[in-house]
Amino acid sequence: MSVKPFKLLNWLGRDPHGIYFLGPEGSYSHEVASLFQGRPVPVRTITEAFSSALKGGAAVVPVENSIEGPVNETLDNLFQHKEIYVNAEVEKEIELVLAVNPTVSGISQVRKVYSHPHALKEAAGFLERHGLKEMEVVESTSKAAQTASVTPGAAALCSKLAAELYGLKVLTEGVQDHVNMTRFFLVSTKPSYQGDKTTILFTVPHRPGSLFTALKAFAERDVNLTMIYSRPLKTSPWKYYFYLELEGGIQDPMISSSIEEARSLTSELWLKGSYPKRGVSNP
Repeated sequence: MSVKPFKLLNWLGRDPHGIYFLGPEGSYSHEVASLFQGRPVPVRTITEAFSSALKGGAAVVPVENSIEGPVNETLDNLFQHKEIYVNAEVEKEIELVLAVNPTVSGISQVRKVYSHPHALKEAAGFLERHGLKEMEVVESTSKAAQTASVTPGAAALCSKLAAELYGLKVLTEGVQDHVNMTRFFLVSTKPSYQGDKTTILFTVPHRPGSLFTALKAFAERDVNLTMIYSRPLKTSPWKYYFYLELEGGIQDPMISSSIEEARSLTSELWLKGSYPKRGVSNP
């Protein structure tokens, strides 16, 4: 793995528990958490990672996959926890392997495949071509590897690291159907106002043209929006909040002025921070 290292944060200085990630050990979130200064700490869910970060330290959470799209649990937690900010983004190439329990000598002996729902969809074509129809969803790819390690006849869609950690045998590498990238955020209660990208969340009045009017503030200043996504408000049926990412940081006067104008045109707007982005490549 090669990476431009992050030296901007030392989370052990703030919290002895370190950096929370969707576990167990060996998940892609674990690999990304290991890029930062701090001790990686596994938790069971993305929501638990956010809850733990609220008490101090930081969390690494997946935000979007290039095949399956946004991670709704992450977006909803960013909206729910107004005191959580984005501090960094890491874009990581995801290579899935089919790894099996040592009792399995070939793919025809696989009785069941375990993995995260995104991973199962990302490798759907491979699974179909090989007649692997018995699947079970678990909370992470590393949990899949852990489960397969104690289940005769089982396989997991996971990373090479997870396969090694849990003593699985890799049958096939690169089983994803397409180029597969996932973006991860490092989040904490510490605001960040410098970087290459900015994230905001907002709601708009329930009337014609309100979203167009809010977005016009960015178009008029040639601010490039890299992602916009709507999610339902849990407390109000058929109403939505909007998640928006844009190029540039709020240190840029054009960015800050566009956000302030958008704030005046929305019902509510929350700045989740400006932050650096990095890419991670596999060997």
